[in-house]
Order: sequence, then structure tokens, then C-alpha cells
Amino acid sequence: MRFAATRPVTEDQAPAFLDRAPFRTHVDYDYPDIDVDTLWEAISSDRMWSWLPTVWGCRYPAGDTIGPGTVRDFQMYLHHWMIYAQREEILIWEPGRRLVYTAVDATLPFFGTWCEQYAVHPRPGGGSRLSWTMGVQPRFIGALPLRWLSPIMRAVFRFGLRGVRREIGEGLGGAPETLIGRPYQTELHK
Repeated sequence: MRFAATRPVTEDQAPAFLDRAPFRTHVDYDYPDIDVDTLWEAISSDRMWSWLPTVWGCRYPAGDTIGPGTVRDFQMYLHHWMIYAQREEILIWEPGRRLVYTAVDATLPFFGTWCEQYAVHPRPGGGSRLSWTMGVQPRFIGALPLRWLSPIMRAVFRFGLRGVRREIGEGLGGAPETLIGRPYQTELHK
């Protein structure tokens, strides 16, 4: 069963929503040894967050060109049972630079409106920086100011982003095809 988002965010609304959402968290994470293109490959792939327990990643439509309007399915499992999934519509797709999406539905009813932005920047002196922002207006309690949760969630997500390095070093280079169906075709596999 899926619950439709109360108000999916549009491309025009994304900056204001990410700035003013009742729950918002932002993490800047530096990768001094990973170049911008390699970081982009990891965060825009179907394996994003899959290094975390229970996360299987994002299923993209097979064979389609990825860009604004593409709908992918983010999935989390505990053993073989799906515990959470949400469909995400890509609003902005700037290869090597920025990805913004909004959730259009989810298997749990409490996420009413959801938007995320991943921005990749070169670092002075080499490497790259990921600036990640998530904004959520939960269903039922959406008017409550939940910003007090941000420091806690920022620490959790900052810890989670550490896995990008492992994914690039082991995951992307070690498996030419992911478990969730879409071949990951990059220079890392050749």
C-alpha cells in the first residue's frame, strides 16, 4: 500500500521548501581523495545509501534516460521484507553538479512532503564536497517545528555519508551489476 504525498514539491518550490521545511537537515561532507565526477557517479547511482543496513538503493526505470521527470523507487528491506519504500520524482538533474527530487508516495503514511538536494562541488586543493539537504513536512504533525531534530539527524546522516568512500572503493569497482537490476555502467567497472 502506498500513501500519496500531501504536496509533492515542484522545481520552482524546491529552494523555498528546503529552506523552510518544518524538518530540515543539511550536511556538507568533504571527500579530499574523490573527484567530482566519481562522487557524482556514486550519489546519482541506483546504489545511493545501499551501504547502510536495510537500504537496497534506488530502482531507476530500465533503459530510460535519467533526467527531470524520471521516477525512481527507493527501497529498504529487513531480511526479505520491505519495511519502507518511496517513489521519488527527479526535479533537477545536472550531471556532475546537482540532483533534486521530491517524494510522490511512500509505504508509510507520515511523510507528507519530502524533498532532497545533492550538490557536488570541487574542493580547493582537490577532491570534492557533497552538500546534501533534506526537507520534510510530516503528515499529521506537519505544522510542528521539528527543527530540534536536525542536529541529531545531521549526525546520523553525516555518519551515513562516510559510506560513499567505501562504496566507491569497493562497491562500484567490485560489482558490474547491482542487486536491484540496473547495470551500473561507469569507467569504474572497466
